[in-house]
Amino acid sequence: MADVVRQVGARLTKQVDPLLQKRFYPGSITNLRHSYLAFHSFDKAHTIALLEGGLISRDIARSLLGGLRNMEAEGIETVRDRMGGGRHSGEAFLTETLGSTGAGWINMGRSSGDLDAVAWRFNLRRSIPRLVAKLNDLRESLVNVAALHVNTVMPAFSIGQHAQCTSLGHVLLSWEAPFARDVRRALALFEEVAESPAGSGIMTGSPFRISRARTAALLGFDAVQINTRDAVINLDSLLHAHSLLSIAISNAASVASDLYLWTMSTIKFAELDDRYCSTSSIMPQKKNSWALAWIRGQSAVELNKMGGIFSLLKTESDGLEDTLMAPWSYYEARETAEDMFEMLSGIVGSVRFDAARLRDSASQGWTQAADLAAALTQHGGLSWRDAHQVLAHLVRETIEQNISPAEIDPAYISAIAEKVLGQPLTISQQHITEALDPELSLKARHFVEGSPAPNQVAHQLEKARETIAADRGAGAALSARLDKAGADLEAAIDAILAAE
Repeated sequence: MADVVRQVGARLTKQVDPLLQKRFYPGSITNLRHSYLAFHSFDKAHTIALLEGGLISRDIARSLLGGLRNMEAEGIETVRDRMGGGRHSGEAFLTETLGSTGAGWINMGRSSGDLDAVAWRFNLRRSIPRLVAKLNDLRESLVNVAALHVNTVMPAFSIGQHAQCTSLGHVLLSWEAPFARDVRRALALFEEVAESPAGSGIMTGSPFRISRARTAALLGFDAVQINTRDAVINLDSLLHAHSLLSIAISNAASVASDLYLWTMSTIKFAELDDRYCSTSSIMPQKKNSWALAWIRGQSAVELNKMGGIFSLLKTESDGLEDTLMAPWSYYEARETAEDMFEMLSGIVGSVRFDAARLRDSASQGWTQAADLAAALTQHGGLSWRDAHQVLAHLVRETIEQNISPAEIDPAYISAIAEKVLGQPLTISQQHITEALDPELSLKARHFVEGSPAPNQVAHQLEKARETIAADRGAGAALSARLDKAGADLEAAIDAILAAE
């Protein structure tokens, strides 16, 4: 490792312990690579700010920027890996080519602290458009499949029991809604980390007159963080980022868990595409839902890590481990989440639902009990609680006597009412039949905003598509802002290198 900071014989007299070097100082190359572009961009932006502030000569600036361009020609990852991958791997490379006197100017007025603070915010902002795109792809997959099943009747389940009638389209849209909120949370987080910590040093800034605003603009930030200690010490926005991922992962796990149940051989509401499954080494008939199992299992692992992040960030505010380990953990969780969302999008888009089996299940388990109770209120004159109790007794007796809902007639209901309420009840066979019809159950809710009635689901589909389109536009706008900042940085470097 080429270490320009920890030089043996200066403050310290021994080489760093190999295990410490591997794990934490500077850490694993895998973790450090996430920040290479951030470190590199900051090296360039800081050099420009030093020149424009009159702190270094144009010749020094040109040699530093030219050296960084040479690194790009060789490959940023290749070079920084060779230099050990740390925050100061840029200076280490420049020292190798320019000597310590020429390269040593690059960190004037800058510390490891604001290098780290810039890196995780820079990386976070660059990752959000990609995360938003993955979530929007998943949302679009759910909406597209929901559009095919506006009229596919199925039972809604409550605590594992048949509850009331719904439609598959309505359920799929209920899965999409949390991911829409995840997108809104991600877009808000982008703006939350719009202020740059660059130039904060290690809490107090520096005695050098460096334009923090100029550095911020060159790095794609909108402004500077007003308090330099807050800029490099406080990590609540990083905790927000972890929380956002945890919520989105939890949402994905919930969908995967429902689908996992639906694909069980005893339920068979759905069948996964073969590419998301494997089979048994001993039982050749099996089709195992490996993809859903991974999402369920990995989500448990990732959500457990979230507790560790909260514990890590509750240490004293001027610690070291939180500023390094919390970002490293975020990068790993983000990559896992993106794979999870992409896989779930493919699963949803290719799963085969058994509409006939769903419809048949909607006619079982007294799924229309609440609708029949409503009919007793609307057409039999009972209060809701009396109607509810009549149906409760009716359901219990029919289950005990093995009588199906289709066998219920006005006389049977009247007898139950007389037993429960002390008086008979008059209701027509037509009203009973209509109340027990799954399709009519949905249509009866046509005036309830957000309900599974076909007209309401059609409206929900329209709104979901509008929102996805708007969110795709918002994500693209964020990418454009970052791309422009990158182009402005390179243009500023070109102007310096081209000047006589």
